[in-house]
Amino acid sequence: MLKNYYWRVLYQTYRKKYNIPTSFWFGGEAIMFYGDGEIEIGEDSYIGRYSSIQASKGYKVKIGRNVAISHYVMIYTENNMADQDFNIKPLKTNKANTTIGDACWIGAKVFIKEGVKIGNNCIIGANSVVVCDIPDHSICGGIPAKIIRQKNL
Repeated sequence: MLKNYYWRVLYQTYRKKYNIPTSFWFGGEAIMFYGDGEIEIGEDSYIGRYSSIQASKGYKVKIGRNVAISHYVMIYTENNMADQDFNIKPLKTNKANTTIGDACWIGAKVFIKEGVKIGNNCIIGANSVVVCDIPDHSICGGIPAKIIRQKNL
């Protein structure tokens, strides 16, 4: 009971800090929103337990309306650059806005890299690593995520 209260209070702080709509649903425990950037979320969206959204100062994560984000999903605006000596501080990073369009379904354990734009009405399969833009109405998956096919609308 106390644990549930803790998460409700924490999620209320996220709503205030990032101006998250009341129709957005935090679907479980240990969801983390952090950073001094912006997190913009559309109405009637959802995020599952143990997921995280990181927004660095000056950058934004934008999530559309009616988006279902499953459990253990990670969405970032900043990551370390690979081609560097990790003994030398400060570390060099890549930073960019990250966008998920309206009516998307993001499967469990998906990683969405900084700078990625996922179009409207897309499905990202479970365990995928999204490193490049995904066009509207795409179904994709894999490591790295690739388009499997376009939806038959």
